[in-house]
Amino acid sequence: MKKIRNYILLMILSAIYSTTVSAAAVTYTPLGVPMINSSFKTYMDYRCITDTSSPQYQYISRWGWSDWDGFMRCDAEKDLGIESDYYLIAMGSYYGTGIGTKYRITTDTGNVFYGVLADQKSDVDTDSMHQYSYNNDVIEFLVDTQRLDKTVKLFGSANVYMPLNGKIANIERISFE
Repeated sequence: MKKIRNYILLMILSAIYSTTVSAAAVTYTPLGVPMINSSFKTYMDYRCITDTSSPQYQYISRWGWSDWDGFMRCDAEKDLGIESDYYLIAMGSYYGTGIGTKYRITTDTGNVFYGVLADQKSDVDTDSMHQYSYNNDVIEFLVDTQRLDKTVKLFGSANVYMPLNGKIANIERISFE
């Protein structure tokens, strides 16, 4: 009797732990972009975020890491079809205010990259729609300036970094359902 009970228990546990979880559906919601020359892409050292109690600081501390070129990144959901790791970015409130919100960004040169909102541009520093700041930068990248690519530093814009090159043509919010 004890063997039968153990066998049944083993079968139940096997059924519970071998159940596959269906992958979440990924939805891309287009948000629109301003009709400007948005090729200039500013950057900011992640260490400028110093309030340890802020959602920005906590997100970067928990998920952020620097790639070889000095861009702050976080891991992608490759099992859900997100092909490359996210860049940590800041955008105006038009695109959302929730730290950790994820985006797929396409440039007019055909480059596609993924970003996660890790900081927020202040509304007083953006246009009336809160899409871009005074130098037409829609996206600001968080970086480690000690590791940042020399060409990016020289030009003061991440646009010279080939994976990010081009005007912003499309921004889509990513939702996982």
